[in-house]
Amino acid sequence: MTQATSKPSSPMQVPATWDAVAAGYAEQTAHHTEYAEEALRVAPIGASDRVLDVGAGPGTFALVAAARAAHVTAIDFSPAMIEQLKARSARAGVTNVEAMVMDAQSLTLPDGAFDAAFSLFAFMFVPDRARAFRELHRVLRPGGRAVVLTWGPIDRRPLMKIGFDALAEAMPDMPPPQKGDLQQTDECIRELTAAGFRDVESHAFTAAMHFDSPEDYLTMMLRTSAPVPMLQKRLGESEWNAVVARMRQAVRRCIPESGVDLPAEAMVTSGTR
Repeated sequence: MTQATSKPSSPMQVPATWDAVAAGYAEQTAHHTEYAEEALRVAPIGASDRVLDVGAGPGTFALVAAARAAHVTAIDFSPAMIEQLKARSARAGVTNVEAMVMDAQSLTLPDGAFDAAFSLFAFMFVPDRARAFRELHRVLRPGGRAVVLTWGPIDRRPLMKIGFDALAEAMPDMPPPQKGDLQQTDECIRELTAAGFRDVESHAFTAAMHFDSPEDYLTMMLRTSAPVPMLQKRLGESEWNAVVARMRQAVRRCIPESGVDLPAEAMVTSGTR
């Protein structure tokens, strides 16, 4: 099914933004699978199931699901993320993951092709979410389940908030980030229901990531935050290095040298076709 897609209104909705952080994202988040396990707890999959992963990134969910399903189709609009996923699959000897560059708003996949569909932390960046949710509904078989994870409010995500606050302190003239979408259960339920899903439910789920030191945390943030390469290019090496030095000071005030576990709340929304 092919249809026109909405134009991006933010750099976060452009593949090149994510291409620039694909390598760091794959390395830094490969072991952080608690959200994938929660998605699979909500909608368990079996050995004969055909699974779709929308906005797959470097394959954090797809590779977990591949161990339980017959076949996983993993799509992302970022070619570099798909290359990372393919490389990780090859290294792990995983042969039942098919990775393709594709737009969530226009899935070139057959109607009713999947038993279950998942999307972890991607729908917030889709220009036309209503269309993408309808596409998710279309490619599921009747009775198939969809699970969509999105981030909760920033105040319940110290994992990201410390880094965002450090960047704001280092660059006080930079406009503050806008509130994200799909951060409340009622909002998530409303949008999935409008796409035709039934028995829609949503709940909060929190997992934590361990950092050995402030420097460990700063490395993660700089390697996985999509806006960083754009800022680095715009500011130039010298000014960017000064920004990083100020960020390092801010992070050290929040994270002990002995390390810390930092949580992040997600909204887990599920529905049935």
